[in-house]
Amino acid sequence: MVAKKSKGKIKHLISAIQSPQGLNAPNLKRLYALLHHWSTLKTPISGSPLDMKFEKCGLNFKFKDINCLSDILFKQLEARFHGFFSALHELNVSAADNGKCFLIEELKLLLRCCLVMLVLMEYDQPLLVQKGLGILYLLSRLVTTELSGRNGKSSITFKKLISRQSVSDDCTTSITEEFVASLCLWKPSDPRYAFLCAVLEVFADELLVRQTLRQYFVMIDCAPSRSERLFMCPSGHGNIGSVLEVICAHFVVSLSDEQAFENFHNRLFWCHRDDFRIPEMSLPAALSLLLNPIMLSAPKLFQAYLILMVSEAIGIRMPQPNTVLDLKLMDCYTVAFERSIFLYTRHMSSLHVDDDFLGDNSSFIRSDLHGSSSKLNFECFLHPATRDKLHHLISKSYDAWNSYLSSMSSRTNSELVAASIAFMKESLCIVDESFKDEVLSILSCIILRNPSDDNGDTLLYKKEETSSQDIYLLASILKLMSSSMLQAIWYVKHLRFSVCPKSLEDVSSCKGCDVIVDILGCFEHFSISLPIQKFLCETLRSHPARHKKSKWMFFHFSGLLSLSYASGLDFLVKDCLFALMVLLNMFIIEEGDLAAADSLFGSSLESFSSKSSDKFEGVSLVS
Repeated sequence: MVAKKSKGKIKHLISAIQSPQGLNAPNLKRLYALLHHWSTLKTPISGSPLDMKFEKCGLNFKFKDINCLSDILFKQLEARFHGFFSALHELNVSAADNGKCFLIEELKLLLRCCLVMLVLMEYDQPLLVQKGLGILYLLSRLVTTELSGRNGKSSITFKKLISRQSVSDDCTTSITEEFVASLCLWKPSDPRYAFLCAVLEVFADELLVRQTLRQYFVMIDCAPSRSERLFMCPSGHGNIGSVLEVICAHFVVSLSDEQAFENFHNRLFWCHRDDFRIPEMSLPAALSLLLNPIMLSAPKLFQAYLILMVSEAIGIRMPQPNTVLDLKLMDCYTVAFERSIFLYTRHMSSLHVDDDFLGDNSSFIRSDLHGSSSKLNFECFLHPATRDKLHHLISKSYDAWNSYLSSMSSRTNSELVAASIAFMKESLCIVDESFKDEVLSILSCIILRNPSDDNGDTLLYKKEETSSQDIYLLASILKLMSSSMLQAIWYVKHLRFSVCPKSLEDVSSCKGCDVIVDILGCFEHFSISLPIQKFLCETLRSHPARHKKSKWMFFHFSGLLSLSYASGLDFLVKDCLFALMVLLNMFIIEEGDLAAADSLFGSSLESFSSKSSDKFEGVSLVS
């Protein structure tokens, strides 16, 4: 009975997508779910190729169903991509063009269906090669597409001449002054870049989660009919080169001009962005790429970019009440958090920050992660043309960095403090409503102390010595650390208050809860050397039984915040503040309140504020 229903469902879907309006998003979503399930089927039952039957979990179908579906889907894919490439070269595509956005959504789903179809064609090699060549042609066009008319900056200059004369003792003096004001205007965001990136993400996601698909792509790329190979894949290593070409194309498209780099700077910390879109690359896929040891040899700017993609795949999404939690997702969060700690320690040790700040953190790197350092060269997996684009873009990034430094150099400490407090207030949404005032007071106390602290010779950024790539990588790691830890904390909280005791027993034995606490304790290996760290350490001594491990990360990031203020780099300041907010969430989860940190404000804040009112005039702490 089940088999007949499933067969009827297949026939119904084939009939539905053949109708004039059949290839719509709802039908394509259902079809993709079915094809994904089919892709898990392994062994065919007897018969000729067209009559082969597959059966699993009560679902059966014939291989000729695959042929029928592939003919429909691949013809539609070719037609849709023809329209897509035409739209990419239109300079007047509007971000508000809902029609094109709607078609892009269908194109992404159709592409996913066709990529899964390739996996199902393993028993018909000629068909696999034929359809695979078509998709490789499309991918080749995507990774080599260069768009013109990108968002640009136009300047309007206003000039005014003012002349005045003064007469005294028979002498006339004429003075002419010229006032010049410039207004820089960014053109509206160009949606073509978001469309192109989204399609590339679909390719990357499907390739990462389906090793068989990577294998087929590399095999088809070597077919005699291919005049030029797309992938440079050394033997073994899971054919990762096919994915890297796609991710590099995404990287180049996303950072192709000055405004793109400004957007990149804004992506280095968590904030509300009007141009944010949900990424097409899933967290397991993005995380698998981040965990690949080959990535450790990639240029630091590219590493930073990839880490940001992982952070955005994690996102900031509090589990809704009555939601059935996926413990595999919890494991992804804890693995991402663990990886971020490894990357942070590894990177900080290479920045040559004063040893008094880093302390003895050698045991901070877990032996299994430390052993993952790779001697493989990232660039040997890339096509020569891709390597050239990568190097060119990295060279251009230094101009964007200098422009950013120039804009930051004019900001005063008071302005940086005011921006920090504004950011903190905007980010209070991640804190439980009943604790928002306390969190605001605690962090305000820390913020107001930091800009005036004397950190001696300990510097995070040294002009002419520290590379911009190093700072980008540090910021991206901090963002990953905060997002992964926050999601893990929210899951623990949700499990604590929303599930039955039996499930809690399962959760308490899972990797997530233990890993979070263990990793937090690793920060004890860092020194307590900066004034703000000593102040906090002394304050929390009144509650020795509380936050035995989490407090060390709190001390460390308070020190990192102080160094970030000294550097004048606002995105690092915001990353540190967000991390401290996440840690205060952890304090609440651990003890149910913030009693240990309450003494940071009150008399301490009043005393410090009265001494510093002249330095930070105009900074308001009222929420």
